[in-house]
Amino acid sequence: MIKAINNIFKTKDWQLLQRFGRYFVPHKKWFFFSIASIPITTVAGILFLWLVENIIDNYIVPGNFEGLKVQILLLAAVLLLNLLFDGFYSYSFSKSGGLAIVDIRKELFAKSLRFPLSYFDKKPIGVTLSRLTSDMESISESFAAGILGLLADSIKTMALVGYLFYLNWQLTLVLLLVVPLIILVMRFLRKKIRVAYNNSRSSLAKSAAYLQEALNGMKTVQLYAAEEEALQKYDALNKQYCDAQNNSNVYDSALYSIVEGITSVATALVIWYGAIQIWSDGFTMGVLIVFITTLERLFIPVKQFAQQMSTIQRALSALEHISELFEQEVEAPKEANTQTIPEPLPLQEIVFDNVSFRYSEDTPDVLKNVSFTLKKGDRLALVGTTGSGKSTIIKLLAKTYTGYRGSIKINGIELTDLPLAQVRETISVMQQDIFMFNNTIEFNISLGREAITHEAVEQAASFVFANHFINKLPGGYQFVVQDNGDNLSKGQAQLISFARAICSNNELIILDEATSAVDSVTEQYIQQAIANIFSLKTVIAVAHRLSTIKNSDLILVLEEGEIIERGNHLELIKQGGKYAQLVHQFEEEKTS
Repeated sequence: MIKAINNIFKTKDWQLLQRFGRYFVPHKKWFFFSIASIPITTVAGILFLWLVENIIDNYIVPGNFEGLKVQILLLAAVLLLNLLFDGFYSYSFSKSGGLAIVDIRKELFAKSLRFPLSYFDKKPIGVTLSRLTSDMESISESFAAGILGLLADSIKTMALVGYLFYLNWQLTLVLLLVVPLIILVMRFLRKKIRVAYNNSRSSLAKSAAYLQEALNGMKTVQLYAAEEEALQKYDALNKQYCDAQNNSNVYDSALYSIVEGITSVATALVIWYGAIQIWSDGFTMGVLIVFITTLERLFIPVKQFAQQMSTIQRALSALEHISELFEQEVEAPKEANTQTIPEPLPLQEIVFDNVSFRYSEDTPDVLKNVSFTLKKGDRLALVGTTGSGKSTIIKLLAKTYTGYRGSIKINGIELTDLPLAQVRETISVMQQDIFMFNNTIEFNISLGREAITHEAVEQAASFVFANHFINKLPGGYQFVVQDNGDNLSKGQAQLISFARAICSNNELIILDEATSAVDSVTEQYIQQAIANIFSLKTVIAVAHRLSTIKNSDLILVLEEGEIIERGNHLELIKQGGKYAQLVHQFEEEKTS
């Protein structure tokens, strides 16, 4: 069994176990309690077998019933002791394992909160959700019981084998004839089981990702009568998972059945050889009965080992997937930078100098030699058709993406050298797609940050004119917003996002097409809110509305990632170029 254990824990698996084993250290008290119970239960098990042999050979077979009652009471006491410490061992392992899993969940979620936004652009939310739920549940149910149970069973098995050698080494050797066969079977099926469980976990993650996507887009699916297509796609993904799971069950069942058959052969060999030895007075009836009794106790760990190997492979497969989250880099300041950065960052100037960027090595540049300067209090507008690079500039400035060529500096400090938290404390980005939490309006403005008081929330809402509709809602600021703001209009949600940005008290406000789709009821309030923001903050606006653009100090017109025109509204109108054409289109849309 030791050799089989070594085969299971190859280098990569051992690295996984070492990585996650550290989570047991804070709960070592329960771990050591369970470890301390193993020798006691092992000795109690051996003592139980010795008492059985003694009772049969010295009391029952000779017909000596004097003192038998005392022997039976001792046997019952040893059995009770064994059961008591077995229960304590099981509880301690479960306790330490459960607490470790809680710590892993907490750390993983805390780390996922610091993933770069580009991670969520590339990875479906459902896949990450599957890692944090399904894979963690698999580890929670099986990892501690499998890995730690394997340790205890190995110790008990070796102790039993040692005792059997003490009783009769010839009969023990007969018993051990089947061990190489068990090891070969386990080595063969181990890799098959691991691959099968990896396929199963991947299929489940894909199914969960599509399910999450379909539920989020349920309104669109129903409005376009695409229910049948969505069902067919989910059914196909579900079938892939079912097939992968069935495949893993085949190997799991085969492993257990083969080990069960081999242990039956071992039992038959022991009975056959033991009967011959008794016939020739090779050993006593008590020894044979102890061997037969021990066989069941000996092969219970072996059978459990077969199950535990499947359990371990399932846990290790889940650990591999979860390791992807641990290995995912989080945004952090560069260690090499020793320049003193003031706290908080007072915004004075932002400079883009010949900035070029592509999303991956095999795609063309989406920004090409972009240069501009934005000073504190300035209002900059980015104008251009879809795909011209407007939002990419915003993503780079907010450190959603890195890896640009050229230079982006804030107050003379390269953006890559600035801590992410400091950048986010300086810049607020309001996007067209506004996410609303299923919580109160006050929470959706403050996001639960303790430093933001109720008075600050009210002041921010008043500054952007959101208080006009909030005070009319049942409960006011305690009005509960439905999932993603379904019980609010688009304009109301937008005003709340404005209040959210103002509440953060960041110096630079970025309106990333944040006024491109609003209802007419709150149109006036939105324009007044934008005017207030323009008067108080440094602003970069990516907007489709002429009223937002024309009041800017500097307008950059982009096309295919390049700045083709720059100036204020009047200057660009006089040039009669691309901007003038866009303004003409805006005016036509407004009149129509």
